[in-house]
Amino acid sequence: MKLKDELKGVVPQDLLSLVPSGFDIIGSRSGAVAIVEIPSELEDYKYEIAKAIIKSSRNVKAVLRRIGPRSGEFRLYSYERLIGDTTEVIHIESGVRLMLDPTKVFFSPRDQYDRIDLASRVNDNEVIAYLFAGIAPYAFIILKHKPTVRLIYAVEINPEAIKYIEVNVRLNKARGKVVPIEYDASAFCRKMRDRFHRVIMTLPLGAHQYLRDAIGCVTNGGTVNFYHTGPEEDPFKDAEEAIMRHCANVNVECRIINRRIVREYAPRVYKVRVDFEVNKGK
Repeated sequence: MKLKDELKGVVPQDLLSLVPSGFDIIGSRSGAVAIVEIPSELEDYKYEIAKAIIKSSRNVKAVLRRIGPRSGEFRLYSYERLIGDTTEVIHIESGVRLMLDPTKVFFSPRDQYDRIDLASRVNDNEVIAYLFAGIAPYAFIILKHKPTVRLIYAVEINPEAIKYIEVNVRLNKARGKVVPIEYDASAFCRKMRDRFHRVIMTLPLGAHQYLRDAIGCVTNGGTVNFYHTGPEEDPFKDAEEAIMRHCANVNVECRIINRRIVREYAPRVYKVRVDFEVNKGK
């Protein structure tokens, strides 16, 4: 049953159209957190909306209201807790177990199919730098689908995320394959030049500032998976222009090898992934 139907007679008829049509669920049957965006016009009905979510999704034990865009040093959302005390859960995706608390680290269940797609493109014995890793979901999905990968460095500056990566390494028996690194992405790449077959840059807003560093730490012939946002009418244009500009600035040849719309990011704006190969002429 839709939330709108559940809330008929609770929310006034003239406001029913503003009731969210959906929400994210992070967790599993043993317990989950629902994350919902509620417009200010429904402020007086936010707890009723949270109760309706609990009623419609029996595994949900807590409901968080997302407030504003991602912000701060660790690029996190702000939340208002509407129902529930515990927000730490184990999320199960593609056979991978991921422990996290969405109030402390960033994680999007909506990127599930992109993670599978990227994992399918990884080759045997790759050494990968995974920048802005969060709790490193791409690393564990890659390892699940491509166990012959050699090593994945999960680089993240949020210490809470690093703690969860360490837990998830144990949960997924990934010791020796996924290595958490609490470090600034730019500084990490400068120290590790020409080391990686692949660099993954999953931050859609701001990753372009690190493109020069990513190009520097990928090996000749290596691949960069670059995430960005773009308008509906031409979603890849901004990403590709940023790639070519940075490649020209460091005097390397770059070739676009794949484009993918990951999902809708905002109204008429998409989150996209552009994969490109770096030829350093060495």
